[in-house]
Amino acid sequence: MSSDARESLRGAKANGLLARFKKFNTKFLLVTGVSVLLGAILNMLVARQGIHKLSLEATREIEAGLNIAYRESLTNHLVDTSQHVNSSFQQAIADLEVVSDIAQTIVDKDGDMSGIHATLSSMPYFKDRFTFTPPTQRKDKDGKEQPAGDWLQNDATEPSVITAWGYMQKDGVILPDAQAAIDKSAYLDLILPSFTRHGAPKLQIYMVGPPAYPFVRLSPYVDLAKVFDELYPGHNKTNFYEFFYAGLIPSWETWIKEPGGVQARKTHATIFPPYMDAGGGGLIMTIFHPVWSKERTGIEGAAAVDLTLETLITYIKDVKLAETGFAFLAQANGNVVAVNDTGVKKLGLTTKADKQGLELLHRFLKDSTEPEVAAIALPTDVAVHYREDVQIGGQPHIMVLKQLTTFQTLADGKIAPENWTLGFVVPKKEIYASLYKAQDAIEASRTSIVASQAFVSFGSILVLMAGVFLVSRKMTGTLVALSEGATRMRQGDYAVRVHVTSEDEIGQLTAAFNEMAAEIQAHTNNLEALVKARTGELEDANKEIMSLNAQLAQENLRLGAELNVARQLQLMVLPPAQELQEIKDLDIAGYMSPADEVGGDYYDVLRGNGVIKIGIGDVTGHGLESGVLMLMVQTAVRTLLASNETDPTRFLGIVNKVIYQNIQRISSDKNLTLSLMDYSDGKLRLTGQHEEVIVVRASGELERVDTTGLGLPVGMDEDITDFLSNTEIDLESEDVVVLFTDGVTEAERTDTAQYGVERLCDIVSQNHKKTSQEIKDAIIEDLMNHIGTNKVYDDITVLVIKRL
Repeated sequence: MSSDARESLRGAKANGLLARFKKFNTKFLLVTGVSVLLGAILNMLVARQGIHKLSLEATREIEAGLNIAYRESLTNHLVDTSQHVNSSFQQAIADLEVVSDIAQTIVDKDGDMSGIHATLSSMPYFKDRFTFTPPTQRKDKDGKEQPAGDWLQNDATEPSVITAWGYMQKDGVILPDAQAAIDKSAYLDLILPSFTRHGAPKLQIYMVGPPAYPFVRLSPYVDLAKVFDELYPGHNKTNFYEFFYAGLIPSWETWIKEPGGVQARKTHATIFPPYMDAGGGGLIMTIFHPVWSKERTGIEGAAAVDLTLETLITYIKDVKLAETGFAFLAQANGNVVAVNDTGVKKLGLTTKADKQGLELLHRFLKDSTEPEVAAIALPTDVAVHYREDVQIGGQPHIMVLKQLTTFQTLADGKIAPENWTLGFVVPKKEIYASLYKAQDAIEASRTSIVASQAFVSFGSILVLMAGVFLVSRKMTGTLVALSEGATRMRQGDYAVRVHVTSEDEIGQLTAAFNEMAAEIQAHTNNLEALVKARTGELEDANKEIMSLNAQLAQENLRLGAELNVARQLQLMVLPPAQELQEIKDLDIAGYMSPADEVGGDYYDVLRGNGVIKIGIGDVTGHGLESGVLMLMVQTAVRTLLASNETDPTRFLGIVNKVIYQNIQRISSDKNLTLSLMDYSDGKLRLTGQHEEVIVVRASGELERVDTTGLGLPVGMDEDITDFLSNTEIDLESEDVVVLFTDGVTEAERTDTAQYGVERLCDIVSQNHKKTSQEIKDAIIEDLMNHIGTNKVYDDITVLVIKRL
């Protein structure tokens, strides 16, 4: 076969395929199939969306339940833990208060105890056998020579260690006053060991002497002075209180001077922040309690307990929250004193030691490498605080915080109340683990349901398409006959008719086709007569239209003339410039420009009854009806002025009654805002509701007078006398008053921004030293610049009054 023959065959096949697609049967099957397929897809999408909505609702319900459950659980756990922590502190403080109360009683009964002190200090069990260690040098951990020795300390076989520092001895002998103070504390050898063994877990309990002789009596026995030499070089040259606890004694002394003295305070226990124990006791916290002089005017010493925080820290570390949650304990300044290793890492904490006397632990939240942890504000009340979605390590966490009992804490040399905070931190994904599992299960179910629905839908489509194919073959037989008949009609055979084989819609279509063919045949046979008749009808209609157009043109001319007359009448009743110039005390300039041929704005300046009557108003809307109402107002005002009505309230009340009655007569829904002003001898009395009145004093000071409370719109009610009131404005020389309608302030530029009263005030203030005509011109020029090419939608009226 030649190439031309092959091309011809391919062309014939393409034309045959194209012809098949042009057949109704093919199109019907195609449209039906696509419609059913789209319906099935839409149905699957709606079902999938419904299941998704159900999933969201289920998720919300589960999440709400989890929120309630985890909040209640965390709250209870946090409260229990905080109570345990508070209890640990309170038990230690209670032990300390018992010891200090015993010591205070001994001081208060000093006169009765002098013999007992001497007896006790000489008894073998209570006698302190001191050994003097001469001054020497020792190398610290860096190899530097440091002073050591030069102190006295008792025998290790005694119940408690007692150390007298270098500044409390001379030539190896304790100073007499220092020895007397030490002897008065001998009874503590009986008390301190018992408190060490019993009560709250504690590292050691001790008594420090008065500020002048701060010996230390401590239980259990440790080689205290030697330990201090090793860890705290220079301690033996500085007063014990000042070296280790700077600011403690001065702070207590301020309590003496407070109203009510020291007796007014509920507790005297003072906590020193956590630090590393020099004797290897780990992280400890010292709690002090002062022992006052008998007269409560000085300090005789201090009882103290070193509370090891290891037990507390272990308790905090061992708190289990979900899988990886943890607890932490922080001071008010954010220094974390207790947290497990996981918590240190998650919170991004860095540990520093601040060795200023004692080695303080610094591990602040604000120094965290996690920004949201560094920004956390600790609570300032006793409520449980929740922080949702705290980002730690890129994952949302829930943080719950609660403040502990208030303590008096020595920090930065001052005693101040402080609250520590207990916190729980839990990864949010662990709280909502069950929710995520439920979501996964719902998603799996949704996928299964949609897949099953898709299988059923496509099966249904195949069955439906087979049925449609069988029905369409029967339907298209008649349609083919109609198509052939239409083709013969297009070729001029108007006698063609199609046989009706059914009574359904296709049968009705066939009958209609036959009727149409018959009508076309009849019209074709009588076409010339029908054209002639229709031409005559069109000529008659054209003549009638031309007659109506002529009448309409005459009517437009008449209405235009009437509107022009109304506009001229409206402008004619405005006060002319010559009349305004005759007013000696005032310089007045006015401007009005209606939005249509006839506007609804009103202003007037009249003389009579010894006053200058000034009015300004704005009828709702604009056009002929509003213009007529404006003329009614002008006439009523002039008539009342001529009738010598002088009372401003009665004057405006009568104007309102006249306008109201006229509005009722003409069945109008119009009304207007109207303010009337009487000027005489520098006084401007203002009555009625309208826009603000702008007053610019000669000094440039601007005032805005609100007229809202001076009346009601005119024409809304027959009697508004009870609602009318007036206000008085004093005008000095060169003071300017500007009246305007809302057509000024509400004028819009092309971007719909309004001119506004503030801009109007600015223009008046900038030009107040000029004449009223110049001020008016400046306002109108600035207003027109603002409007630009935009349409003017409302009447524009401005009245400028300046006292000469």
